[in-house]
Amino acid sequence: MLELSLRQAQVIAVTTQGLHTESAPPTAEETLRRLGCIQLDTISVVRRSHELVQLGRGVPAAQARRLIEGAGAPVLFEYWAHAASLIPIGLWPLFAFRRRGYAAKGWTGPVVDPAAVDHVRTVLAERDAVTITDMGGAQGSGWERSSANKWALEWLLATGEVAVVRRSGWQRVYQRAELVVPAALLSAEPDDAYCLRALAGLALRALGVATAGDVADYFRLPPRKVAACLATLEDAEPVRVEGWAEPAWLSRGSAGGTSADPDLCTPLSPFDSLLWHRPRMRRLFGVEYLLEAYKPAAKRECGYFGMPVLAGTTIAGRIAVRVSKGTAVVEGHQLADGHDPAHLERALATICRWAGADQVPALDQPPSPAGATP
Repeated sequence: MLELSLRQAQVIAVTTQGLHTESAPPTAEETLRRLGCIQLDTISVVRRSHELVQLGRGVPAAQARRLIEGAGAPVLFEYWAHAASLIPIGLWPLFAFRRRGYAAKGWTGPVVDPAAVDHVRTVLAERDAVTITDMGGAQGSGWERSSANKWALEWLLATGEVAVVRRSGWQRVYQRAELVVPAALLSAEPDDAYCLRALAGLALRALGVATAGDVADYFRLPPRKVAACLATLEDAEPVRVEGWAEPAWLSRGSAGGTSADPDLCTPLSPFDSLLWHRPRMRRLFGVEYLLEAYKPAAKRECGYFGMPVLAGTTIAGRIAVRVSKGTAVVEGHQLADGHDPAHLERALATICRWAGADQVPALDQPPSPAGATP
């Protein structure tokens, strides 16, 4: 069995994800295809997460924005992958198992009003495309925003009757799936086993080297079924990785290279697919960060939106910055053992540039230790 050093695993993982490679920067669509999905999130104290994912790989923010605004033929759809995500439109058939599951078993979300579903269907038949605002908006604030029409739209999205292939501003544009999903993709209904096998293969190719648990987490697939199917994938080679207790798999067809630029330093969104699975983060990089946005301020160790800092192929620490009206404020920063504080300074300068800050503030306090976050 092939044995990989931890350093080799780090290089494969980082470059397979399109980070710190020595090739030319990709387009936004190429990045989306390479990753298989890009997680969405509403936090925007620096930039929206999907833009940060693209920026970290050398894609201009304007290009990332155009991708989600969806001018021209659809290239993506929004659906539940790792979480709410942008997904290449060509993968529509592979999520048939999830759409069927919602239709057959329901969901754990709010109760859906059948009258609201009928109303939404009637409006979509007349107008072709609607936003939540068009349907009367939602009441409340933050995660508590809700309305019967909103959840009717989300239910039809979950079951595949409705699709979202673009946004207007930050709002989803809901359309009947037959209007925006190519007919060949819409009519394809692969069985559950095929979907799982195909998505497991895509996840392994996106990760480069991973355990069965890592692969399952990528698209939120059943871990036991993923573990069973990995051994049947032609692209998957069993490997041992230095320091990993669990068996691992290497993608023979991964896009990763044999080298990474050691001089590059990139702040990453906490929702970046390189770092989704905390056990993998710990095994690969020796740190385990928990997003602290949902913790009370007094209990945060770093800050609201702590961005891990990728230095070469290791995590040097993380830094939490807020940028508002051109002013950047550093809430906190942490430095991993043995790393140069200059990495945090370089990451801060990059964050300020991405967010359009007027100037880069000084890191005028010593970083706190960057050990595992409980």
